[in-house]
Amino acid sequence: MNETQLTASLAQAGLRYCGPDRTFGALPVKAAWLAVSCRREDGRRDLVVDKEDAQLLANANAAWFRLASESGLLGGGDRMFLLGVDFADADAGSVPDLRWIRVQLMEEWDVMGAGVTSGLLGSGAFCPEFVMLSLDETVVLRGTTWDRRIGVLTVPNPDRVQLIRTYVERLAINPRTAPAERTIAENWLTRPPKDS
Repeated sequence: MNETQLTASLAQAGLRYCGPDRTFGALPVKAAWLAVSCRREDGRRDLVVDKEDAQLLANANAAWFRLASESGLLGGGDRMFLLGVDFADADAGSVPDLRWIRVQLMEEWDVMGAGVTSGLLGSGAFCPEFVMLSLDETVVLRGTTWDRRIGVLTVPNPDRVQLIRTYVERLAINPRTAPAERTIAENWLTRPPKDS
């Protein structure tokens, strides 16, 4: 995916592309995807909408915005956050190349509708699959699809969640982990904990 395609897909969702994230030691995108496996004891919070809901799109977008706002994903007044994107060439069947980019929520947006349908935030209409991270890295927001429902969930302080830490530790020592990904994992593990 090139920058022009990325910008166009983001615009459909109402997100402005603000460039790659250059945070030193950011949480590996692969690890953020694990938010869906976290528990309530980890601080996980879910909002779901039944696929048969007559107001599915409106309610799904409202759920996303509510969790994004209440969790702190949107940060200050600039409404910027990180979005995990796969930069691998899908046609080549290559290994995923997951990276964070900075995005800004525009005034008009449709994350759970047009954003998902574009293929960037999901696999088709009403099948969200995405991961977002606040700029201060204190909250992961994950969109996902279940059998009869779609929804969003948040996990606060991912650096304090054992499931995520253990996964990143495995990435850091696994000889099959790509060198760049291993470095990201090592940097994240050696950072001091974030303040909550």
